[in-house]
Amino acid sequence: MERLPGNAERNRVHAGVILSLILLPGCMPDEAAQGRMLRHLDRAFENATSDGNAAVAARLLAAKGYAWDDRALLLDALARAELSSNPSVLADAEYRYGQYLGKHGQFEESLGHTARVIDLLGAQGERLQQAVVMTYGGRCYGARAGRLDESLAYARRAYEAGDELDDAKLRALRAMEAEPYMYKGDWDAVVRVAEQGLPKAWEIREWNAVLCSSVWLSMAYLKLGKPDDAKRILDRAFKEVPFRGIGAAGMATSVHGVALTKIVLAQLHLAVGDTAQALSAAEMALEFAEQYRLGLEQGATHRIFGEVYQAMGNRAEADAAFRRSLEVLSEIQSRPELAQTLLAYGRFRRGDNALVDRGLIERALALFEEMNATGWIEEAGASLAAG
Repeated sequence: MERLPGNAERNRVHAGVILSLILLPGCMPDEAAQGRMLRHLDRAFENATSDGNAAVAARLLAAKGYAWDDRALLLDALARAELSSNPSVLADAEYRYGQYLGKHGQFEESLGHTARVIDLLGAQGERLQQAVVMTYGGRCYGARAGRLDESLAYARRAYEAGDELDDAKLRALRAMEAEPYMYKGDWDAVVRVAEQGLPKAWEIREWNAVLCSSVWLSMAYLKLGKPDDAKRILDRAFKEVPFRGIGAAGMATSVHGVALTKIVLAQLHLAVGDTAQALSAAEMALEFAEQYRLGLEQGATHRIFGEVYQAMGNRAEADAAFRRSLEVLSEIQSRPELAQTLLAYGRFRRGDNALVDRGLIERALALFEEMNATGWIEEAGASLAAG
């Protein structure tokens, strides 16, 4: 590319190459590669601006903003995309911004942007990409926001598209339907959909689906009192999934998936009574979640710390950890995770102050009822009855 003469056609091809490369896992495995990519992005943006190619400029800004986790760049890209009157460019900018919001726990807001992307892609007849966004955006952010029925509706639409389009990727992504079932507390459904979908995900190496679904499946097995099955699923993931890269764009899997594996590993150690290993895994999870500013994962990890310290008999540290989990989760838009911490903290405090302790569990129950999280409703109800 660098040996070609500088003109509008060369600039267009250069921008297309960069926009394709930045989507590939492992494209920026180290700081040197990140620096090269940044220089290419900036040069391509300058060229697109000079050539008057507003659509390409918007795409480049959106790609840079997402890769470097820069909200200002993403909003600039979105504004430029709106002015371009190009629905494909607008869908790309909306999707990138929605992903950014989702990464930082703003799931309700992200869901609105994702719904617009789905409508734009549908109007353009882009059914495959639309279905992918339904599961990675609609299903994911709907589940984490606590809109569980909406999340499952998106998952079903993507499921149907996979059959109609005869697409292997969409079939692999069916395993991701485990997430809304996990937040519903329907552990048998989590096992069913994950065990059915994971073989295809493993077959085509759809690593995000493999990793996240393995995590949710392991969580379900722990809830069902089957730690050996949970360990079996996690052992394969740790052994065969390519964890690589030092940044989000350099990883073969999402940062969320990597953080979740560390969280469920802590849960597994705790379930079998190895509190020292549970504490170590939780420390790794928190360090990673803080590095990438993952609000949901930080909140979940502090809750795990609370449960580990509780098992160790360290009530002061446990109380502080549960409080920190509530603080973090109160700042983002994830009702399921907030409700789980309220329930765990209420159980921990039982006997300290009957009115306050019961109030925490009642708040959790109210949230579970709003979400129609049937399994968690039963669990919170049982805790109240036992109180």
